[in-house]
Amino acid sequence: MLDIVFMIIAFIITIPIIVTILLYFLFKYLYQNPIKAFHRAINWTTILYIAAVNVILTELFGGFYIGYCIGVLLCMLTILIIIQWKKDTEIDYRKAFKFLWRLSFLLFFVLYLVLVLYGVIRNILI
Repeated sequence: MLDIVFMIIAFIITIPIIVTILLYFLFKYLYQNPIKAFHRAINWTTILYIAAVNVILTELFGGFYIGYCIGVLLCMLTILIIIQWKKDTEIDYRKAFKFLWRLSFLLFFVLYLVLVLYGVIRNILI
């Protein structure tokens, strides 16, 4: 029984695109608004893309990359807060974290696609 749970979690982490699509249709059914459903699906699956990128990096290159990912996220947050401080002279942390979360989805989604493509090409050539 526990093996089945671990297999489901591994599947969800390795292929977060399917979870994103399923959540999109679920939220679209619940809210009757495709834009709100899209945002909710992205918000709920961002952490899956971060985990998937870490797993793929570990499988492709060995080592642990979670520290680098946290460092990148902290650097992006610092840059966003500095930009917000320069622009408005008042910092809204909620707005900064929301923007960071959406920006990290874009970054890790693109990294996920690139790493999957690289892994497939690497396995075909080897």
